[in-house]
Amino acid sequence: MSTRKPTLMTTTMKDRAAERNGARRTVYGVRANNKYHEEVRMNGGRGSTEFPFKGGDTYVGEWANNVEEGFGTKTWVKGHKYEGEWMAGMRHGKGTFWVKEGGRLRKQYAGDWQNDQRHGQGIFMMANGDKFEGEWMSNERHGAGVIKYADGSDCIMYDGSWANGKRTGLGVLTMANGDRYEGHWLDDKKEGPGRYFYRSTSKVYEGEWVDDIPKCGEFKEAPPGSFDDFPVGGQADANPFTGAAASNSAGVFALPDLKLIQPDSVVTEAVATIRQQRAKDLGAPGLKVFESNEIQSLKKIFAAYDERDTGFVTCGDLLGLLQAAGVNVTPSTVEDLVLSLEADSATQLTFAEFVDIAALLMDAEGYEPDQSAEFDFGQGDGQDTYM
Repeated sequence: MSTRKPTLMTTTMKDRAAERNGARRTVYGVRANNKYHEEVRMNGGRGSTEFPFKGGDTYVGEWANNVEEGFGTKTWVKGHKYEGEWMAGMRHGKGTFWVKEGGRLRKQYAGDWQNDQRHGQGIFMMANGDKFEGEWMSNERHGAGVIKYADGSDCIMYDGSWANGKRTGLGVLTMANGDRYEGHWLDDKKEGPGRYFYRSTSKVYEGEWVDDIPKCGEFKEAPPGSFDDFPVGGQADANPFTGAAASNSAGVFALPDLKLIQPDSVVTEAVATIRQQRAKDLGAPGLKVFESNEIQSLKKIFAAYDERDTGFVTCGDLLGLLQAAGVNVTPSTVEDLVLSLEADSATQLTFAEFVDIAALLMDAEGYEPDQSAEFDFGQGDGQDTYM
């Protein structure tokens, strides 16, 4: 009876046999046992009751060239778990991640991954009950996204733009008491033009915000239907400042209405100043920042075209305004700008909008004052001149 001799294997053959490729059952990782090495060190190398190694992470799934590649499930020593797609040993593609909390697994994130980071579309569930659904970049909320806050929070939802994990850009924040903010954000704070709706009084503040604080704007009645799509408890709250309760009772002296002279001009000038200060603070590229004397000169130019003190000029006046301000701009450039704004010659402009346009064009054209212009921005003796 013949016996089969064992096949001899070279080192290379053994290495190939040990390579992990394709689908595999559970692969257990090992790691050094610090207790073992500490005991050996303390007793002068005479051994230890501990084992030199202990269990590490585990992985079940597909491999390529000894790294995770394809679909697989990994469980870390601390109990966290990922199930999904892998590439080159990193989470890459679609996948779900759980965290171990209090002896139980809690789903934390489900969505797209790239190079071991949350990247693309995904849903993130926070421990306090908040839930974010939207775009990610390099583990940060970045792009369009909606966060729904947990019950009991002051806020209900934010729907808008994000950058580097913070609310930045256009967005709408809905409060639990029915109030609502619609407007611009920067680094998680209200910044720029925006509207805040007060449900209890049916009022709205519309104006400019700086560092989460309203700086200048108009406080007025909210347009009809402003709260129809945002009910609180299924019903709109009663307004204590309307109806019979707001009527003047006998013996109560009624104060006369206070009115601001040229309110639109005052507000838009303040808005222009705030926006220029913001551009200066942020070092905004592609935008000229005016000094205070230049702002006053622009105000004089604007007033010369706003003969009725309405606080507005038209786009048809824009070329003359810019040329009076010393901007070397062609009619075709102005026409293209008006078209890009989806406006026409009859469209009205505020002073703040005029300053924004002038700042943009002056920087784009490499602004140098036109010596033949009607106004001079602090040339010579440093005084504004009106011709």
